[in-house]
Amino acid sequence: MDKKELFLKGLLFFVVLGVSFLAVFLKNYTDIDNTDAKRFKEEYESLNDTVRESDGATYNNVSIPLENPMKYVTALEASEIIKNKTGIIYIGANWCPWCRNAAEVLIDVAKEKNINTIYYLDLTEYRNVWEIKDGTLSKTTNEKEGYYELLDVLDSILGKNNYTLKDANGKVYDTKEKRIYMPTVIAVKNGKIEKSHVGTVDLNSNQNKYDKLTDEQRKELTDTYNAMVLSIESNICSSGNYCE
Repeated sequence: MDKKELFLKGLLFFVVLGVSFLAVFLKNYTDIDNTDAKRFKEEYESLNDTVRESDGATYNNVSIPLENPMKYVTALEASEIIKNKTGIIYIGANWCPWCRNAAEVLIDVAKEKNINTIYYLDLTEYRNVWEIKDGTLSKTTNEKEGYYELLDVLDSILGKNNYTLKDANGKVYDTKEKRIYMPTVIAVKNGKIEKSHVGTVDLNSNQNKYDKLTDEQRKELTDTYNAMVLSIESNICSSGNYCE
């Protein structure tokens, strides 16, 4: 075999090797590209620096890693996890200013604690909408399947009071049902809610809900989420999955 033939065979080998490597890379990238993680990243980052129509405020800028642990679940699936399984559940929405701050911190905690999955329920898709029109309380958007089941399983953490609305004259209207507020993060172990947290942290006098959290506030929220993870830590496997 002469040098030229040896060179061509060697070149062919590296070409084949390179094509194989590229195929594997593209497959893995495609797998990542189509996951819930990518969807979550795109939904939250799509509102960066955009103006909210309802009040004219500018959304805070968030940075969500592509390899994040968010797994979308339905209201019925969230209820099933709460009743029978173990996990961290995050209930929120990309347009909720508090949720945007909470998501970044929760993802950081999951990474630090080697948790592969945070169950994410986009409450916008399921929650009903109530409004006061001409002095009458009415439901302008109906709840979706599984919403009332979720209210039932979360009853113990939703407080005693029903969800009320107040008109311009201060008159209070009672919806006769409780409300899930966002963000709500829940740590459940073997079908028992160990800890829950609603909102983020108290804001400073010079802050509003659209502002980024300070380093001190992020630490406070991190400590809160760490405590939640700790409450179910015995059911988190070394692989980062939840073990029953």
